[in-house]
Amino acid sequence: MRPSDSVWQGNFGYWQNSFIHSNLLIIGYTAWKGFQSFGRGVVICGVDTQVTHSTTTKFDLVPFTLQFIPSDLIGFYWRSRQDCKDILQSSNSSIISSIIPAVATYSPYQDIVLVLFTQRLSATRYANLEKAEPQIEVNFLHNLKITPPDCYEQVYKRWEEFQPSLMP
Repeated sequence: MRPSDSVWQGNFGYWQNSFIHSNLLIIGYTAWKGFQSFGRGVVICGVDTQVTHSTTTKFDLVPFTLQFIPSDLIGFYWRSRQDCKDILQSSNSSIISSIIPAVATYSPYQDIVLVLFTQRLSATRYANLEKAEPQIEVNFLHNLKITPPDCYEQVYKRWEEFQPSLMP
């Protein structure tokens, strides 16, 4: 699904590519750590709705959450999402049907299956904004130049630099 227009990073309304590029090391770290612990799965990234607000620039810090969902829990995870209930009722099966085959065939050593969705992380900060509808996008990051094991190694070596981003 392509979200509505925004001017974040001057990317003609499509903020996801720039977001992924800016946060690839942390996303790859999460993918590799999850794979080592649970096997194949998907990285779920909840991004604060501020990225769709027109005043956000490429210099703003964008709050987000990351988690790894093992392949056998993907269906359960999507059915249990309370904050995305409305959008998932209509697209639940299409989201799951696009994720499951990708998770079954991706190379965890070279690829990442990533689901980005917008959510309100700081309700008081954005109380004046209209309630944004959740937007969900499935990304298959294939043949990455910086592989998930490389991302893990870089984040591990520079832990102090990344630790605040990995805290809930």
